[in-house]
Amino acid sequence: MLRKDFLRLLAAAATTAVVAPTVVACSTTNNPDGQPTDTLRIAAFGGPGEGLTPAEAASTATWTVLYAIFESLVIAGDSGPVMQLASDITANDDATAWTVRLRDDAKFSDGSPVTADDVLKSFRSTAQDPMKGMVIADIDVEKSAALDPHTVEFQLKAPRADFIAAVLGISSLVFKGGDAAQGIGSGPYVVESGDSSQGWMLTANEHFPSDRRISNKLEVQSIADAAARLRAVESGAVDLAMDLPATAARSLKTAEAWIPGPADSKALLFVLNTKVPPFDDADVRRAAKLVLDRQALVNQALDGVGEPGADAPGLGFDDYPAELKAPERNLDEARRIFAEKGVTTLTLTTADFSPGMNDGADIAAQQFAEAGVKVTVDKRDPTTYFADMAALTQLPLFASYLVNRPVESALPFLTGSQAMFNLSGFGANPQWDGKLRAAQAETDADKRRDMIQELAREYAETGGDLLWGYANEIHGRTKGLADMPVSQSVPVPTTK
Repeated sequence: MLRKDFLRLLAAAATTAVVAPTVVACSTTNNPDGQPTDTLRIAAFGGPGEGLTPAEAASTATWTVLYAIFESLVIAGDSGPVMQLASDITANDDATAWTVRLRDDAKFSDGSPVTADDVLKSFRSTAQDPMKGMVIADIDVEKSAALDPHTVEFQLKAPRADFIAAVLGISSLVFKGGDAAQGIGSGPYVVESGDSSQGWMLTANEHFPSDRRISNKLEVQSIADAAARLRAVESGAVDLAMDLPATAARSLKTAEAWIPGPADSKALLFVLNTKVPPFDDADVRRAAKLVLDRQALVNQALDGVGEPGADAPGLGFDDYPAELKAPERNLDEARRIFAEKGVTTLTLTTADFSPGMNDGADIAAQQFAEAGVKVTVDKRDPTTYFADMAALTQLPLFASYLVNRPVESALPFLTGSQAMFNLSGFGANPQWDGKLRAAQAETDADKRRDMIQELAREYAETGGDLLWGYANEIHGRTKGLADMPVSQSVPVPTTK
C-alpha cells in the first residue's frame, strides 16, 4: 500500500464521520486596511499531487474543498446521522433494502436538479474505488434503482441495520452524472482556481441556499506543517487553521484556540502486531497494556489536552461502553509476563505524522524500561513513514493514529478480515467476522448496541491496538467569528 492510499484510509475515517460541536468560521474577516471582506480563509494539512475526487483526495485541505463543492446523502453527527441531500430514509423489515428520499430543492451548481439517477451513478462510481468501495460493499449497486426522480431504493447483499450511520455516514457523496472529475456538485461553492500544492480559490454556488453559505468566497490554503498553520492564524494570514500542535492552547495570543473535545479528536496508539512475535501472544499484548501510565502520556505528550485511552475507539460517543476505563498500571504483573515470555527488548517505530506520536513513543520507552524491557525508538521521516505500508505492518510494534468515530462504525473499520484499516491483524477470522455481521444485522437498536459494546470490550481486552490517548483537536481562529460545523478535523463550510 502506498502512502497516498494510507492517507485516503485516514480520510475515510475523517471526512464523513461527525459533524462535531461547531468550530468557528465567518464571512467577515478583515483586510489590512480594516475593511471587511467576504472571503473566508482556511489553512489545513495538505500536500501536492492530490486531485479533487474522492479517489485522489488524501489530506484535510483537499477534503475541505470536496465538502465545499459536493454534498453527501448523510453525514453522522454527535447525536446521530445528519441529513444533507437526503430528506428521509426508511428500511424494510430485515434491513436488506433502504429507501432514500432526496431534498426536493437540491440543485447542482449548473442549475440542474439532483436526481436519483445521479445518486445511483455516484454510488456505482464509488464502488470502483478500492478504498471507499469497501465501505459500500454491501450495497448491490446494480440491483439498486430509482423509484422516481427523487427516490432511490438501495438493495443490500447482507442485512445492515447500521446502514445510515456506518455506510451512508461514511461514504455517500453525490456528483452530477456520478462523475466527480467534472467538479459539479450541490455544495455551497464552486472551484475558481488552484491545486493541492498551492491551495484553492472558490466562489459561491448561486444555486445553494444563501443562508447556509459561510461566505461569498472561500480560500483553502494547503499547509503541511502544523507550526506553520499556527503562525498563519496568529499573524492574521488566515481566519481558521485546522489541527494545531498540542501547545497551541496556551501559545495563541492574537488568535484564539478552540478545542471541541472527544467528538473531534484523534486516538493515538501503538500497534501490537498480532501477526508476528511477540504480540501474537495475547499475554504479551496484555503486559504491554498494563505497563503504560496513560495519564502521564497525555499530560506530557499531549500537553494535557486529551484523555487517556482504554484500547477501544469511540470515546465520547453514545455507543461507547460507559464502564470501559483505561487499564490500571500494573508494573509487577507486566514485568512477570515479560520475563516469563522472554521479552527483554523491543523496537518502537514512529514518526511525528500527527502531533504527539513521537513524544508518546519516547515516554512509552521510559515506562517499558521500568518493567524490564529496553525499547529502542526508531524515529522516521513523517513524509515517508507510510510509503511502504506492507513493510510497516510487518513490524512488531509501531505508532499510528485514528480519527475518533462511533464504535458502531469504528469496529468494522478497524477489525476483522474485511476491515479497511486493520493494522494489527486482530479478528481476521470467521468467528470475529460472524460477531460483527450479527451485530450489523440486528434491527433492534438496543440489542445491537449491547452487541457492539460487548465487541468493544473484547477488542479492548485482547485486541492489537494499544490506544493510549485521545488527543483533542486544537484549531485556531480569528476572535469573534461565527460558527460552522467540523467533520472531525475537516471543516464543512456551511452554517448548518
